[in-house]
This record gives sequence, structure tokens and C-alpha cells, in this order.
Amino acid sequence: MLCGTMLMACATIQPLSAQSTAAPLTGAARWADSAQMGIERAVLANDMDALTKVGAMIDRALAAFPNDPLLLHYRAYGLYRETMARDDDSEVSEAIEQKLKQAIALLDRSAALRPLPETQALLSSCLGVLAGTGMINGMRYGSAASDAGDAARALGPTNPRVALLAGIAAWFTPAMWGGGKDKGYALVQQAIAGFAKDRPVRPLPSWGAAEAFAWLGQMEKDRGNLSAARTAYDRALAIAPDFRWVRDQLRPALDAAR
Repeated sequence: MLCGTMLMACATIQPLSAQSTAAPLTGAARWADSAQMGIERAVLANDMDALTKVGAMIDRALAAFPNDPLLLHYRAYGLYRETMARDDDSEVSEAIEQKLKQAIALLDRSAALRPLPETQALLSSCLGVLAGTGMINGMRYGSAASDAGDAARALGPTNPRVALLAGIAAWFTPAMWGGGKDKGYALVQQAIAGFAKDRPVRPLPSWGAAEAFAWLGQMEKDRGNLSAARTAYDRALAIAPDFRWVRDQLRPALDAAR
């Protein structure tokens, strides 16, 4: 069940549009901000065509600003989101594997120019997906995924997006390999507490608050806490009313299970 402290933290989380900015954005920063907002809209709407169009927009921006770390980051982030659109139990296709490798290359370039905790966290996630595609890839990418996760935590020990991605990864990783459902559950709760205090300055990454509640809802349901799952889904929709994954799939499935 959600504890009282967690519920108080939930109540203070801001809508997705609430992000601080110090001054009007220009140049590459303005493109990066547009990219971030476009990706978020596409993800919430589950609109893969829109996500592809945002990727094309970022490619045009990169033609003008080829070494901008945030543009490189968001291009990789968009590719990561494209790969995550598949069913959880579906195999990683060759096309998805290529997108993950493209994202990894972009994230490496971005990290070399401007180390961000989210960049390392995404790098860990992309490498982790590849590591899970077979024994050979496990040996090839597993250690690098772990190293990137360590770097993400070192750069952002209280960063909620780092905790969220680590929690999702742990949820799907057996305990014998360093994961486990209890670990994933604890990390997602940590992420939610972090989002209550999260105030990134645009165009830095600001995604994840609604998604954290979506994952918490699934974890509560798996633990048999249906009331807590419903509360988590309602919190996700309070932050992002158009979050189709929760609105059209997760919440109705939970109601049908009653």
C-alpha cells in the first residue's frame, strides 16, 4: 500500500508542463526544448508517427548544430521511445536492435560533450535491452550497461528519471542478476518521491512523473494491492490526462479485474 509520506509527496508533483526556464530560449536550446515537448506529446498519445516526425525535426536541427549535446540526447531519447513501443514480451527485432545501437552512439557523443544523469541512464537502458537478447550480447553489453547505470547514479543520486529507469530495469531483471521485483518497486517509489522536488530548467529533461505512477500501478497490481494500483493510475492521469497507456489500457484493465 502507498504510505502516508508517499501520498504527501504525490500530491506535490507538478503537471508535465511545469518546468522552469531562466530566459527565452534561442538557437540549439530552442530546438532542444521543442524536441523534448514533441517527444513527450507523442509518447503520451502513443503516436508513433508523431514520434518519427519529431526525430526528423531533430535531424534538421542537428544539421545546423551537429555537436549540441541536448539535441544528440533527445534524438537518442526519441529512438529509445520508439524501441519501447513494442509489446513487453515481443522479441527485439533487427530493426529495433539497430535503433538501439544508433541511440547508444548518439548518447555516447552527448555524454562526452555534456555529462547528464539522464544520458547515462538511457545508455544503461539501451545497453540493457541489447544485453537481454542472448548470451553473446549479454557478455558484450551487460558490463557496459552496469557501468552506465553506476555513472547515472553518480551524476544524479537523487535524479528521479535515473531511479525510474533503474526501477523498470530491475523489475524485469531476475534477482540473481542484480534485479528483482522488490528492488524495482522500491526504486519507482524513490523516483516518485524525487519527482515531488524535481524542477529542471528548460530544455533539460523533465519527463517521467506520470510514467512513474503508471509503473507503480502495475507493480501494486502485481502485489495484489488493487486499491493502491487504482490510486497510482489516477495520479498518473492527474498529471497527464491524455496519457493513453494509462487511460485506455491500464486503468480499464484494472477495473475489469475487480
